[in-house]
Formats: sequence, structure tokens, C-alpha cells
Amino acid sequence: MKEKLCEKYFENNIKPKHLRKFESKTPKGNLIEGYISKKPNKHLGSMVITHITEKNGKSYDTEQFVQSFPKIHYWDERRYRLKEDDESIIYHCQEKLDGTCLIIYSLNDENGNSIELVPKTRGKAVADEHVLEMFKLVDKKAIEEFYKDNLHNNDTLMFELYGILNRHDIPHMETYIDIRLIGAYVDETFLNYISLKCNAELENFQTPDTIFTIEKYPFENSFSIKWCGLNQKLKNYEISTEDTFPTLYDAVQEIKSLLEKINKQYIKQNNRRAIEGVVINGEHFKSGQMYLKIKPKDIEIEAKNLDSVPRRFILKEIQKYFDEYGSEVHEIYQKDETHYIDYVNRQLSEEFSYEQIHDPRTRRRIKKVFMEVWDSKIPPVSLQNICEELVRQNPDATVQELLKIFAKTYPSKKKDSRFVYQILSAMFKK
Repeated sequence: MKEKLCEKYFENNIKPKHLRKFESKTPKGNLIEGYISKKPNKHLGSMVITHITEKNGKSYDTEQFVQSFPKIHYWDERRYRLKEDDESIIYHCQEKLDGTCLIIYSLNDENGNSIELVPKTRGKAVADEHVLEMFKLVDKKAIEEFYKDNLHNNDTLMFELYGILNRHDIPHMETYIDIRLIGAYVDETFLNYISLKCNAELENFQTPDTIFTIEKYPFENSFSIKWCGLNQKLKNYEISTEDTFPTLYDAVQEIKSLLEKINKQYIKQNNRRAIEGVVINGEHFKSGQMYLKIKPKDIEIEAKNLDSVPRRFILKEIQKYFDEYGSEVHEIYQKDETHYIDYVNRQLSEEFSYEQIHDPRTRRRIKKVFMEVWDSKIPPVSLQNICEELVRQNPDATVQELLKIFAKTYPSKKKDSRFVYQILSAMFKK
């Protein structure tokens, strides 16, 4: 089965080992099964639905391919770089919004008719409950209108879900919760920047603001960088350059420096960074669309020059982990206490070396930050109430047995074990 799917839907760009079986319930209660790709390439998170059990009990085999949002890479001379040898080139550097990548697809029945629209994240076939709750607050009219046309039933729309309610590293203080269209897979093709913007205007979707353009004109052998001034947050922090650059790579390096300058100015006024970076939706030098990310130079240097991974980089990846697995964290942790560590290490591997990631200090930080984030997402309940509930549910257990149950049920509150022991001991003396 996996071998056939790799050949038929994934162009043999992934191997059977990269496909993970899934079984998920959609927001409307339909059960779907299939395989999802875990390889960090253009098929990251893409999947094939192989079986559907509708809420009404109707069950049948199917084959529906759902394209996810591809992995965004840094510039790499050998594998990940943009085309630059055309006579005329323009690349648009859009703000890299710091939120959750959300992919919307139509779940289709055996006849190709839409059953419902389903939001997913890269790692899952159906977005986690807390992501779905945020998505409920977003205006979805344009999305629903897009999928009213049955011709779009096999297309996918890719959005960034961002704002104060979904805060990660960069706080988008001007937005409570919203979405921006960052990609689309239409008629089995990734839309390039121009096509995406045209479709966005036609379908009433908003896209991230363009901060810079990188341009090369006919009869010129150099690249120039233009400030666009479209972003209201950055309108008073214009950074531009009159220099030209012999290669696209050199222009990309200059963008890194300009982003660093923007953040330095913004920090002076607001005590926080303004922008995480920019993303180019451009053509790969070997053809095909590719997303290239550019981050401020100081962030890139910080990642390379340290012995271990700093807390804020770890926090960002753990927040992504909770985006993917939030409602399942306890169940996953019970089965595999290293699942989140493996996930974070994989995410960090693009920016940090093996030695930095496997430094003992990094591992300690990952564990500490993970428990802090987990604990922050648990509704506040006093230790006294927790202890009383433990005793009610386990009336014949000893203090030591209850402590073991507490540690297993509330691993993020391990630091409170001493106080729990004191409370339970006092309860047993009464």
C-alpha cells in the first residue's frame, strides 16, 4: 500500500518509511483514515485519505490526496536556492507572520462531492482542538465561497493563523486572531506569487504584506532591493539601500542585515522585535515553486555561535508542538516521554548543529520549558483540590501510591510533589 501511494501521489520523492498511518475525527464527526508524510520537503504534511466513515455510519474506501504547505528552507547553494539567471527577475519578500500554519481542504465522498471543509496542521490530518477553537473566531466566508465551486474540491488553501490569541515569539499586538493566505495548491500546482495575489484579490483573501522586493532588470547584471512600505506596523521604520548586488545570494544577505536594523529600531521604541523575517514564494533554480525564508542576521548569528540552544528558540518549537498535539499531549506522554524531545530536536536541526542540540544543557532546557508550557495550558486547580480528587478516585491507595498516580497524571506539576505529599499526609492523619 505505502509503496503504491509513494509512486502515485508523492512522485517517489518520499519513501514508505516517511508515511505514518493516521485515524482522525473531523470537526463534524466524520472518521478518516490514511497516511501522512513526515519528510521535510514539499510534501511535508501531505496525505492520502484511504477510508471514510461518515457520521451517519456510511463507510467506504477512497483515495483522496491532500497537498500540505511545503517545508520552508533557508538559502542553500546546493539544494535550496532561487532561480536568478533570467533576464528579468522580481522576488517579493513577504512578512513571515509568527503563528500556526493552517491548511484547509475539502473532505470528499466516494463520488467526489464535498462532505465538509477540514482545517489541518502540517503534522496532523485534522487540526488540534485548541487550533480549531481559534479558527472558529476567524471570518471564513471567503473560504466557504471558494469551495462552493466543486472544481476546487481537490485544491488546498494554506493560511497563517496569527494574533494575540495565538502568540508565539513575535506578538502581533494589532491583531487578536486572523488568517492570511500564504499558499495555494490549485489544479495540482503550487501558485506562484503573482497567481496567488491575483487569486487572493479575486476570492477576497488577504495575504501577508510585502516588505521588500529584490529586482533585476533587462541588460543589468546586478540586483537591487526596494522598500515597499505596505506594512502599517513598520511604516515609521523604513530601511532602504541604494546599493546593488552582483548575485541574488548577496541580495539575500543584505535583506538579513536590513531586517536586523528594523528590529533594532523597533526594540528601542517598543521593547520587542517587530518582525521574525520574510518569506519569498519563488522559483527554484531547478524549476518548481519553493518557499525561501530569510531571518534577521543577528538571529542567524546567535544560532550559530552558541554552545547550546537558547531558551527562546526551544520555546518556539515547543509552542509548535502544542499546536500539533495540544489535546493529545497527556496521552502521548504516557506512551512515550521522549516524543516531544524528538520533535523539538528535529525542528531545531535546521538552524542548530548536532553538538548544540545534543548538549546536555539543551536537553535540560527542552524538558523544563516543555513542562512550563504544559502547566500553563492546564486550567488552574489548587493542589488541595487535586489531592482531594486523587483520594476520591483512589480510596484504597496509600500516600505513596497516590504520589505515583499524581506524578503520572500531572507530570508538568512534578515540582509540586513535595507539597502534594504534605497535603496527602495531613489528610491521612485526620
